[in-house]
Amino acid sequence: MRRHNYIPAVPSIFLLSIFLSCGLLTGTLVAQPIETPRDSDNENIGTASSELRDILNERSELRRDLTILTQTAENLKLRLKKLDQLSELQQQLDSTIGQLDKTENADNKTDSRKLESNIESLEKRIDQIRGTMEIETELQDRITEVLELKQQVDNLPKGEITTKSSRYLGFAIENLNKLKQVRKAIKNLDSTSEQRYDQLEQTIDELQERADFDSELIERGFRFIEAVEDDQADDAKKLTEEIRDILDEMENHPQTQTIIPDAFVPTNAPTTKSESLNHDGETTVLESGQYFIRQSWSQETDYPRPYFVKVPRGKQGQKFPVFIFLHGNGGNVGEVMPILLRNRKKMASQYIMVFAQGYQESWNIVSERSKADDTGFIESIVLKLASYENVQKDNFSIMGASNGAALVNQMLIESKLPNIRNYISGVSPLNVWQHDGEQFKAKGTDNNYRKPTRPMTGKRLMNISGTNDELVPYDGGVSKHIPAKDGKLGFLPAEESTYLWAKQMGHAGKKLTSPSSREGQLEVFSYLDGDVVHYKVIGVGHGATHEISEEKLLSFLGGGKKRPEK
Repeated sequence: MRRHNYIPAVPSIFLLSIFLSCGLLTGTLVAQPIETPRDSDNENIGTASSELRDILNERSELRRDLTILTQTAENLKLRLKKLDQLSELQQQLDSTIGQLDKTENADNKTDSRKLESNIESLEKRIDQIRGTMEIETELQDRITEVLELKQQVDNLPKGEITTKSSRYLGFAIENLNKLKQVRKAIKNLDSTSEQRYDQLEQTIDELQERADFDSELIERGFRFIEAVEDDQADDAKKLTEEIRDILDEMENHPQTQTIIPDAFVPTNAPTTKSESLNHDGETTVLESGQYFIRQSWSQETDYPRPYFVKVPRGKQGQKFPVFIFLHGNGGNVGEVMPILLRNRKKMASQYIMVFAQGYQESWNIVSERSKADDTGFIESIVLKLASYENVQKDNFSIMGASNGAALVNQMLIESKLPNIRNYISGVSPLNVWQHDGEQFKAKGTDNNYRKPTRPMTGKRLMNISGTNDELVPYDGGVSKHIPAKDGKLGFLPAEESTYLWAKQMGHAGKKLTSPSSREGQLEVFSYLDGDVVHYKVIGVGHGATHEISEEKLLSFLGGGKKRPEK
């Protein structure tokens, strides 16, 4: 059995080269550029006050610093743990050697052989731990290094090269974390797990392939740095263009598009594919991993759009419902997914968890960076997953946060797929483009929202909004920060938005003017026996989604009765 501890090359040099090349291309490098924060940092602050911009940028920088410090602390804790183990083993070894000296002096051959065997075993364990320490320390140092580089790249003025560099830097971090998890899984295998070990070794080989693919870019990075140090401006400019070409090639290479995050490292042997193949040789049982939907639009051609699947453990033949999560603007699956899986463990044990990645970290609603057909993307995911034997084909749920919730609303407006049962919109009621006060509107190919439409009935909706939301006003009106084609994006009041959905789903009564119930800081507005429900979170801002417990989410997802389509 071949065992190795491979750490793939990290494209840190190339990212540094990109960092330098951006300064070269722009002529001047802004020392402290204003970074566009994520949703949680009031993204798209536009014309916000300089004081607010300073506060948001400082907060973003501190959060990045905290991430790096957390990684450093993790490295130190791992090393301390290993040193404690080494100290204990070394004490045992010293004691055993002392006992051996005594037995040899007493000419006790039986005890001597036993002690020699113990010494050999202890020395072997010490060598293994030292080897593991060396690799783990190097790996953790690499992760910290890449995080620091990503911080530098993210602080650059936004542009084509910086955006791509940041994305691939994020992939490198995911790649390294995945490797860390694979190595941990290999170490914990018992002697009977030959098949499992081979699978993990294959994963390491795939990581090696990724490193090999990066080699050309790394070589250009070294040459670029050399040219800059030697003041060879022409060579540096030429290398910059070569780096741009390589990045374009990587954009169209699925292997570098997305790396399987560490949350998908299997912990148990997967279903044997030979037992579950269709006539085309493809598996009919959905497994955890990365998948792609190819799309073409104004910004890309035949582009592989990634999504990630985490299948819970279950009995043979068991079918699971599906829960799809859509991140906010500026969101990244590699960051969002581990947090949600960690905080929603019970849900992850009952649902197939799916995480879709928006193009340029956004979802195309009105004036976002992405111009992709995101409704078609999510529908394609649903149709693909519904074809697997271990999936409940009529029990899909979609939840989105902020910009992701806007896509949830748009899906509910336009999608005609019967598979989707539950929709959850976090901190984003209907905007004024999606509903003009009289009718629901389809987005159209140019985001003009001119065509009235009637959403499917028989669907269930949960909306969550905070009364102190400064990004999406609870009582409706124009956002101070979110852009739209006519200035800033307008929203319907959260309670009004929920009422309009209730009417569409069959509610014949009046709009609720007071909550159906109160639970601490939560006021609950419930229609159609809870099939359409609004959570008003008192005193909370754009993070109101986090105030809804896992128990409430599971209760909503598992409740209600399927209503016939009208």
